[in-house]
Amino acid sequence: MRPRIGIIGAGVMGQAHGKAVHFCLKNGLIDGEFVGLAEPDPERRDSYARAAGVPFVTGDPHALIAHPEINTVYVCTPTVYHRELALEVLAAGKALFCEKPLAFDAADARIMRDAAKAAGITHQVGLVLRFSPVVTVTRDLLRDPAMGTPMTAVMVDDQYFPIQGHYRSTWRGDVRLVGAGTLLEHAIHDIDVLVSYFGRVRRLHGVTRHFFEKEGVEDLSSATLEFASGVVVSHTSIWHNLLHRGSSRRMLVVCKDGQLSWQDDDWHAPIRVDQNGAAAEYAIPSHDVVERYIESAGVADERLREIVRAPYAGQDYLLEDYTFLKAVSDDRPSYPDFDVAVYAHEVVDAIYRSAREGAVIELE
Repeated sequence: MRPRIGIIGAGVMGQAHGKAVHFCLKNGLIDGEFVGLAEPDPERRDSYARAAGVPFVTGDPHALIAHPEINTVYVCTPTVYHRELALEVLAAGKALFCEKPLAFDAADARIMRDAAKAAGITHQVGLVLRFSPVVTVTRDLLRDPAMGTPMTAVMVDDQYFPIQGHYRSTWRGDVRLVGAGTLLEHAIHDIDVLVSYFGRVRRLHGVTRHFFEKEGVEDLSSATLEFASGVVVSHTSIWHNLLHRGSSRRMLVVCKDGQLSWQDDDWHAPIRVDQNGAAAEYAIPSHDVVERYIESAGVADERLREIVRAPYAGQDYLLEDYTFLKAVSDDRPSYPDFDVAVYAHEVVDAIYRSAREGAVIELE
C-alpha cells in the first residue's frame, strides 16, 4: 500500500515525525504522500501546515481519520486521547503509528493491542530507543559469551520537567492529560530497553515522589527490578530544573566476566568495556558504535547509512518512521508493535502499584 499520511498533533512529537516523514518522501526513501494534519491550536496548526505544505489541514482529528485520501495515521496527541483515536483509526482500516505511552495503563494498552491484531493492520508504537545505536550495540555486547552471565545493572534517566525549555509542553504537568509523570511519560522507554536486555520481570519494588507538587504527576521514580533471568536492576527516572540537560541517560551493566557503561548520549556515546582478558578498560568510540549499529540493525540503503553516520539530527526518529512506512508500503507487520508496549505498560503499572502500597509486587 502506498502510504498517504496524516498526522494528528503538531506538538514536539508531531513535528519530529512530520520532519522525518517529509525527509523520507522528499529523498525517495519511501514512495508516498504527506496529505493531512489535525491540530486544535490554530497558531501551531497554521505554522506547521505552511512548513509541511500539506493540502488538508483541520482542527478535528476525526475528520482527518475519515479523510478518504488518508490511509496511514500518526497519533501524536496528549496520552489521554490515544486510545480513542487509535481505535477509530483501526476501525477505519488504516495503518497506525501511535506515540508512547499507548495509554494511561496496561488495561487500555491491551485493548488497543487486541484491536490492532484483530484488524490485521500494520501498526507501530513510538518506543524510539529501539533505534538507538548505543542501546542496540550494548544489547549485542551483552550477548557475547565472553562477557559472562549478566548480574546487575544501574540505569538513570533524567530530563528537565518538560513543561519548560524547548519542550514547552502544554499538557505534561496536567494529570488529566498525561495520566502520570516521569515513569509513564519518559521512562517507559527505559523499561522497554531493560526488558529487551534481560527478559521478563519476576518481582519489583518502587517508590515515587512529587517534588514539583504537580498533583498526580510524579517527578521521581525509583525501582528495584528482579528479572526471571536472575538479573537485579536499579532504575531511577527524574524530572528536574537543569535546563541544559535535556533528555539524558546513563547505564552500567555488570556481568560475571565484564562490565559495560555509557552516559548521556544514546545516539553515539562511546561504550566503555572492561572484560577478562583485556589489558585494561577500553572504549568503543562513537564512530565504531554507529558502524556496529548499521550492521546489527541491517541498515541496507546506502543513503540511510550515510545519514546515520552524520552528526546527530534526529536520525532515530527518521529510522523509526522509515521502518513503519516501509512496512506499510510492503503490507506487512512493523516493529516494535503494540504487543511490545503492553508488557512495558504492565511493568510500569506494577511499579506504580508498589509505590502506592509500599509493597513488593510479584509479576506473573
